[in-house]
Amino acid sequence: MATLDFDQAAHLLRRMGFAGPPEEIDALVPRGREGAVDYLLNYNQIDNKPLDDLLAASFDFSNPRDNDKFNQAEIRRWWYTRMVHSRRQFEEKMTLFWHNHFATSLSKVEERLMYVQNLTLRAHALDRFDTLLLNVSQDPAMLIWLDGITNVLGSPNENWGRELQELFTMGINDVVTGQPNYSENDVKEIARAFTGGKFRQVRGSEDRFSLEFLIVPNQHDNTAKTIYGQTALFSWEDVITLVSAKRATARFLVKEIFEFFVYPLTSSSADKATINRFADVYESKDHSIKDLMRAIFVSDEFFSSRAVFGLIKQPAELVVGAVRMLGGQYAPGTFERRGSSNVLYQSARVMGQDLFNPPDVNGWDLHLAWINTATMLDRFNFSNSFLNNRRTDQPGMFVTNEQLGKYTKGTAKKTVKKFLSVLGPLGVTGNAVSTLKDYLLKDNQGNKVEFAVTEQLLDSKIRGLAHQIMCLPEFQLN
Repeated sequence: MATLDFDQAAHLLRRMGFAGPPEEIDALVPRGREGAVDYLLNYNQIDNKPLDDLLAASFDFSNPRDNDKFNQAEIRRWWYTRMVHSRRQFEEKMTLFWHNHFATSLSKVEERLMYVQNLTLRAHALDRFDTLLLNVSQDPAMLIWLDGITNVLGSPNENWGRELQELFTMGINDVVTGQPNYSENDVKEIARAFTGGKFRQVRGSEDRFSLEFLIVPNQHDNTAKTIYGQTALFSWEDVITLVSAKRATARFLVKEIFEFFVYPLTSSSADKATINRFADVYESKDHSIKDLMRAIFVSDEFFSSRAVFGLIKQPAELVVGAVRMLGGQYAPGTFERRGSSNVLYQSARVMGQDLFNPPDVNGWDLHLAWINTATMLDRFNFSNSFLNNRRTDQPGMFVTNEQLGKYTKGTAKKTVKKFLSVLGPLGVTGNAVSTLKDYLLKDNQGNKVEFAVTEQLLDSKIRGLAHQIMCLPEFQLN
C-alpha cells in the first residue's frame, strides 16, 4: 500500500472535496493512498446526519410555490451549505463536476427543475456513465434547456442530439486521434430517436418535486434510423448505449475528468497515452464512473508535481475551502426572511462562478479565465470580509479567535509556518516568509514588538496574517 503524507493528503482533500482543517487531513494520513481514496470515494458509508439536521433546520422546500422559502437564492444557499458542512465531500465535488459538464442554467430553466437536476446529478454521480447519461437525457431541466420538449415527430430539434455528442460524450473530434466522431446525419438521426420526450408530475403525488419522464407515442418517431453506420429501430435507451460504448467517449470523459480534478492535458504523446490508459479502465469496468475515479485518484499522475497546485481554484472552491481550512463556520441561518446568509454564493458569483447559472452550455472555463485584475480584487475582498467578520451571533461566515489560536504558535516564525501549512500547505519563497514574519513583529506604526500570544494579537495580527496569505498567488492554486 502506498503511503500518504500530510501534504499529499491535503492535496487529495482539496481535489476530492473542498479542502479541510488539519485534523481532517491528519485522519487521512494513516489510511495510506488507496485507503484514503476509498474512504472519500465510498461516501455513502459516511454518517452525514449533522448536515441533514442543519438542512432541515435551515431550509423549507416543502412548497416550491412559496417564493419566500424556495427561490434562486435559497437553492444556492442550500448547495453552499452542503459543500461547507457535508462529511461526504466527494459527493458534493462530483455534483459540481457534473453540473459543469452537463451545464444547465437558471437563465432558461425554473429553479424547481434546477434543484431536481442537482438531486439527480448527486444521486447518480458515481453510477455507470450509461445510467447517469440516460437520467440526464430524461431530466426535466435538460429537456427544457436543450429544447427536448419541442423535439417532436415531423419537426425534430437537433440541440440535444448535437450537444450530446459534442459536449457531453465524445467531442467533435477524437481527443487522441483527431478523427471526426460523428456526422451531421448522425445528429439528425439521433434527434429523431429522441423525439416525443416530455415530463409531468407523478400522478397522485402532491409533491411538485416528484416528476416523471414519458414518451408521447404520437410525437415519437419510431421508424428506422441510421446512426454511426448502423440501421435499426433505435430507442432512447439504445442511443445512450451506443454513445456510451464508443472509445471516443471513454477518451473524452477521461480528458474532462483529468482537467477538472488533476491537471490540464496537452496534445503530447505522453498525455494521449495517459488518456488511453484510463479509457481502458472505463471500458474494462463496464463504464463505471466510480471505478474510473478511483483509478485516477490512486495514480502517480494525480500525486505528481505537475498535479499538485496545478489548477486554479474555482470561486466555489476558494470560498468554501477558505472556511473549511481555517475551521471556520458558515451559519446559513433559516428560511425566515432576513434570517439567512447568501454570502458564499454572492462572493463566488462576483468572482465569476454563479452556481445554477453557468454562462452557456459549455459551462465555465476552468483555467485562466478565473483570474484577471477584477476577479483577483474580488478574491482579496472575500478573504478580508471573511476574516474581519466577528459577528458569530448572526448568519454568515466567520472564524473565531479561539480557532485561530489553535494554529498560533510561540514564535512568529512558527506561526507563519503553521498558517502556511493550514492554508495549503503552501510553498512560498523565503522573502514572502520573511515579510509575513516581519508583519507579526511590528505594530501598526512599523515599530518592532515582542511576539506574545494575546487576544489582541489573535484579533488583529493573526487575522491579518491569514488575510495576507489568502492574497498570495500560491493560495489561488488548487
